[in-house]
Amino acid sequence: MKDKQERGITLIALVVTIVVLLILAGVSISLVLNNNGVISKAKDAREQYAEAQTNDEKQLNEVSDWIDTKVGDTTGGSDYNPASEGVPIPAGFYYVGGTKDSGLVISDNANDKEKYKGQSTVGTDLVGNQFVWIPVDNITDYKRTAYSSNVATGITDTTTNSEKINLYSSSDSQYSTEALPEDEKTSVEKNKGYYIGRYEAGDKESTEAKTLREDGASTSNTITIKAGQAPYNYVTITQAKSLAEGFSSKQKYTSVKSKLVSSYAWDTAIAFIQKTNSDYGSSSEEGNYKNSPTFTYTGIADTEKNKKTKANGTGTLTPTGQTTAVNNIYDMGGNVFEWTSELSSYEDMYYVVRGGSCYDSITDCPAGYRTDSSRGAGYGATFRLTLFL
Repeated sequence: MKDKQERGITLIALVVTIVVLLILAGVSISLVLNNNGVISKAKDAREQYAEAQTNDEKQLNEVSDWIDTKVGDTTGGSDYNPASEGVPIPAGFYYVGGTKDSGLVISDNANDKEKYKGQSTVGTDLVGNQFVWIPVDNITDYKRTAYSSNVATGITDTTTNSEKINLYSSSDSQYSTEALPEDEKTSVEKNKGYYIGRYEAGDKESTEAKTLREDGASTSNTITIKAGQAPYNYVTITQAKSLAEGFSSKQKYTSVKSKLVSSYAWDTAIAFIQKTNSDYGSSSEEGNYKNSPTFTYTGIADTEKNKKTKANGTGTLTPTGQTTAVNNIYDMGGNVFEWTSELSSYEDMYYVVRGGSCYDSITDCPAGYRTDSSRGAGYGATFRLTLFL
């Protein structure tokens, strides 16, 4: 009987012990797993640490950028930072190389980022669409200028409130005019400059097909601003305007507006180049002209190992970027005439083209040269883009 009682007490004690242990286990599990438990608190601590670390890194980067802005190298080199010279890099673009004075190049492809950082000369082996910064310290410097055989008359056209620039001689009655575009004025004045296409507009699909454009070629083809492209010629002035203005939206740029180059943007770019090459507007020997010195180039269907020779005295259209750059800009003089938004007084149907072509001579049609052309599509007219922040 006694043994049975002892066994009963032992069993009760065991049950009580198990119950107590279960209660303690439940409390422990609750402490670990509930919203205020150890695991939850550990998770919160980890997240707070990660957030603090991110904030610290952000603040360090901001301090580093501020230091670069204040003391960065403005003359080039591995420490060069565009912000140190006040050059804005638009969202979605990347600094490639060059400086404010030598021609600062940006690209819309991250693979080109800082490839030529701090170097004055930027190569053509880039993959994105490229533009060059044209600095304008004072809005009064954003202006039209007469070059070559064009003559400034000093007479203001009352319709456009701009100077009449005679196209061919001082006695000529045919002149060009253009009102200063307000959107360009606002952007240039605020940002102290603008971007211009590094190359003439190129045709992606024709380039991939290894052929130059022909009469009747599609104007729905993709625009490219890079070396080795088939020039986007055989377009009317209306098509050139539409293509240029639609470029930024097609590329999904959010911080810049693309436009066909105006006479103000063209002439201001030449003025910038002439700080390096003083007579570029009147004698652009770096371009592809009929009487250019002999040079080698890569044809549209060729490779670097299979170059062609363009001989002096021959008119040969080449892909973009085959000549010599000035301030990292190609072919404002020669290769293909380029449409602008400048008007001619000859007829309502006429607009001004700039820069000459591969069939012209250097002295007759340098980069600054302007002449008029009908709105129609033609072999000798392509276009160049500008970007305004």
